[in-house]
Amino acid sequence: MIGKILTAGRPGFNATLITVEADILPGLPNLTIVGLADHAVRESRERIRSAITNAGFFFPAKQIIVNLSPNDTPKEGGLIEAAMAAAVLVASGQLPQEPFANAALLAALSLDGSLQSARGIAATAVFAAARDTVNNLLIPEAASPEIVAPTPVAVFALKNLRDLEAFAYGQLNRRAHSEYLPEDEYPEITFEQIFGLAAAKRALAVAAVGRHHTLMVGSPGTGKSLIARAYRYILPPLNFSEAAEVTRVFSLAGLGAGELVRTRPFRSPHHTTSMPALVGGSTLVKPGEISLAHMGTLFLDELPEFRNEALQSLREPLEEKKITIARARGHLTYPADFQLIAAANPCRCGDLFVRDRECSCRQGAALAQFSKLVGPFLDRIAIELNLNDLPEFIPVRENLTTHVVRTHVIAARARSQQRNNGVLNDRIAPQTLYQIFSRLKPMQLYERYANTEHLTMRSWLNILRVALSIADFDDMPVCELHLHEALGYRFLRKKIDVLQRAA
Repeated sequence: MIGKILTAGRPGFNATLITVEADILPGLPNLTIVGLADHAVRESRERIRSAITNAGFFFPAKQIIVNLSPNDTPKEGGLIEAAMAAAVLVASGQLPQEPFANAALLAALSLDGSLQSARGIAATAVFAAARDTVNNLLIPEAASPEIVAPTPVAVFALKNLRDLEAFAYGQLNRRAHSEYLPEDEYPEITFEQIFGLAAAKRALAVAAVGRHHTLMVGSPGTGKSLIARAYRYILPPLNFSEAAEVTRVFSLAGLGAGELVRTRPFRSPHHTTSMPALVGGSTLVKPGEISLAHMGTLFLDELPEFRNEALQSLREPLEEKKITIARARGHLTYPADFQLIAAANPCRCGDLFVRDRECSCRQGAALAQFSKLVGPFLDRIAIELNLNDLPEFIPVRENLTTHVVRTHVIAARARSQQRNNGVLNDRIAPQTLYQIFSRLKPMQLYERYANTEHLTMRSWLNILRVALSIADFDDMPVCELHLHEALGYRFLRKKIDVLQRAA
């Protein structure tokens, strides 16, 4: 008899559903594992033998073959060995096969037969529970309280291998379904606690509607970091699918205690952060800060102080919403659907963009400050704010409290997703975007503004997307006024060109 049970590996964000098969053949006692298992999986042979014996079962003194299918996919992680032990018990007739036909067992083993958690269990459990072939999810009791699975999937918490017998004969109760509820955060700083900067608050509200990347430039003390930290609290709460993805990323990085992440991530790495730490990789090929900010905000303070290679490595993830890490053993792709909020001083003294002050820095210092930002990187920034000289023509609503702005952002996102078939404005394809703006003749508008506003085609598409988010925030049909406001959120390239001519 061949014993079969499902489990899942942990090669990356998209875990692999694995079918564990065990067969017992005549021959000298031996346990052979085939199916591209890594060293950690292969060394679990003796642990399986000890765990089965100490749990009160007998270990067959025969030739045992354990196959991990699919055979062409590398298997790694410590969550496979409990399933291998269960397959051996089924193959030896100590457990029936039928209850495990659509069950996935995710656990590591102790020598006494108890089931243990391992790194990546929350990520792997959420992945396995979403597969159509999995009806029952078997996990260690210590990891079960915070794992939320879709309603049709029954979750069973097991202490040891002996509980597999109770599950097989219907003597183990499924864990009560825990409904997903987003967690309310207590704000450390709110919009109403920041005096002034009404135009900046409106711009960040527009950025929240379409998840547009934003750069704030201003002298020290103008409130760049403060308003960026208040920004996270105007974002809508995570839904279950978003929370599941964030949990998988955090679990793969070894963060958290296996619980479901219920709040939007806000990552603020220091400007000395290396490129592998920012985008992911290193020897362990772990997710970087851009993946840990998935579905949330990546705040880069003192942006020009970051290393040039680190900033340039952000260009593709800013557009593609994912990062692929290439290694000798293969390629791993992690999600990186983050929103970039960045802050920068205009120069060392901070007076470069102040109307009534003269910059005291040496000539060319400001150009060196922003040399790594202009070009392709700046093209991916949709909103630029000069906090020393905010646009005065932009209409500003009164009572811009965090609660009011968040309510408007949620309503505006719902309007944009309904129009865009579930996609936010930052992901609208150019063809669809031109159709929405067809009444305003977008190509003629581009020809009108391209030279005076120093626009590339990529920056022009960003302007159209921002204009659409402004219209959604104001609950109005998009018009040329919204386009002018979006153009008002771009100033840095023109300022840099003036400095270059002066130099």
